Amino acid sequence: MTTTANVRAAGSAHIRIDMQQNYFELFHLPVSFDVDTDDLANRHRAIIARVHPDQFANKSAMEQRVALQWATFANEAFDTLKSPIARAQYLLKLNAPELAVEGARVNLPHEFLMQQMQWREALEEGDVAGVLAEVKQIQMDNQVQLCNSCDEQDWTKLQIVLAQAQFIENFIAQLK
Repeated sequence: MTTTANVRAAGSAHIRIDMQQNYFELFHLPVSFDVDTDDLANRHRAIIARVHPDQFANKSAMEQRVALQWATFANEAFDTLKSPIARAQYLLKLNAPELAVEGARVNLPHEFLMQQMQWREALEEGDVAGVLAEVKQIQMDNQVQLCNSCDEQDWTKLQIVLAQAQFIENFIAQLK
């Protein structure tokens, strides 16, 4: 993949592309868990308007390929930063790559594991609505913990909170 290139869309100035920058740099945002998703969406639309492959329809095959790579990079960055869990995972990868290894075993707190058992028992008794309400509340609390762990730069804690957040997200999907 091209990491840096200069391309010119129809009727526009050169666009310098650097795919080595991190996703926050791409959107000119501070590296932080706290992201205004409306602002992020506006910045994404502005970038895509400049690099969308349709802008390069009358350009060389190389310029079209670079535009496609750039648009793909911008879309991946947007998708990552708009999702709180994916954004926290990305921050972990940027700041503690040794903890961001996919498939790494994370020791979840005993209380969380016990809570899972209680939810499963409640589900067996037919209390889907009650479990769903409780899990959704924990999901909201978990968002705060994700933010706090990132703000405190406590990457070990973030790894655990992420594992819990992923479990909760999957559990809610199973309940629906």
